[in-house]
Amino acid sequence: MQDWPRLTIVILTYASSIDSPRATYAERALKAVLDRLTYSGQIHVHVADDGSPEKHRENLRQIAGGYSHVVSIGTSNSEQSGYGASWNLATQQVHLTNGVVLPLEDDWELVHNLNVDGYVQALVDCSPVIGCIRLGYLGYTQALRGELGVCAGRQYLLFDPSSPERHVCSGHPRLETAGWERAVGPWPEGLDPGSTEHEWCGIPAARTGVAWPMDTPPGGWWVHIGTVQARSDQYVEAAVS
Repeated sequence: MQDWPRLTIVILTYASSIDSPRATYAERALKAVLDRLTYSGQIHVHVADDGSPEKHRENLRQIAGGYSHVVSIGTSNSEQSGYGASWNLATQQVHLTNGVVLPLEDDWELVHNLNVDGYVQALVDCSPVIGCIRLGYLGYTQALRGELGVCAGRQYLLFDPSSPERHVCSGHPRLETAGWERAVGPWPEGLDPGSTEHEWCGIPAARTGVAWPMDTPPGGWWVHIGTVQARSDQYVEAAVS
């Protein structure tokens, strides 16, 4: 493929101060993805912040700016409007340039070298059958049905949108086309992060066109880091016991 679509890594973040554990997680998560993810097309970074001190956003911009393969860096600030509002504001900018998006919460660390060329190729070649590729473990509490398919030389599990399991599209970071995101529509707003994800996963379009690559390493490409969780629409930091 000669004309690779633009890939934008959107890091969703909030830290109450630049000295908070959450700020450290975000820096670690951003460094890891830029160290270990490779792509033949352009890589852009967008910091989707929800009202952290300006210094937090600047620190993340400086980290991204230290990588020669990062073409541009954007920021948005939803000013503590909440998790869903932060994403919706970010995509108003990111979708202007189309392409492929990798949503990354600020406490997920990429622990394996990951070349996404083949996955992006699948999003291009198999659209609209595949619009979202999960890059993590398969977590489920109810039946998660699917069928095997092949695209761009790789085997995928193509999820059945009618699966009883609600979380068809979530579990670690994902690669999504901007077109798929627009078809799903905005994220719910005014909810805590967990409830936002739960409601978003119930949108019919978010359950359609979702695939999982069969070459995913055991446990997925990412690990969850830290013991401080961003919760509630004000992202109050609290220790997880």
